[in-house]
Amino acid sequence: METIAAAAGRGRRTVYMYFRNKAQIYDAVVEKEIRQITGPLSLLARSDEEPGTVLQRYGEKRMQLLGDLVMRNPLLIKDFSQGHSRIEKLRDKLQKAEMQILIPLFRRYLTETEVSEKISPEDCAWLYMGMLRGNDRLFTKTDGLSEAIRLSSISSWLLLRAISGS
Repeated sequence: METIAAAAGRGRRTVYMYFRNKAQIYDAVVEKEIRQITGPLSLLARSDEEPGTVLQRYGEKRMQLLGDLVMRNPLLIKDFSQGHSRIEKLRDKLQKAEMQILIPLFRRYLTETEVSEKISPEDCAWLYMGMLRGNDRLFTKTDGLSEAIRLSSISSWLLLRAISGS
């Protein structure tokens, strides 16, 4: 119970002083994991680097952070490979948080590269997230992290190339 309380960012008291049921415990742990992923991604997105470089690094960093999550909680691999709904809920929450990071980053990129006004930052962020999320399933394979990082880098490159060619 102390491990669960610590993972949820709570004190050493009994877990049920803080939570009424297992679902609340799970939600607290999920929120903490999402913050551990989105915190570094948000810092990266706000850096002074050129937006194209940041977007390239974003995909790679995202995969590394998801790999760290899998190492902290190996049961996620099993749930993920079986398509459990709780994993999809986690992925949806993570995507919403990432969209809050990516939309301003794409807005900055589109402004600095003077791309056609027909392309919206929201559309770019959705496309990018779709490309990155498509690589998530690679975590279920042996050496999947390396492959996910490699393909995320290619995804970033392809999208930026497509935008700049518009």
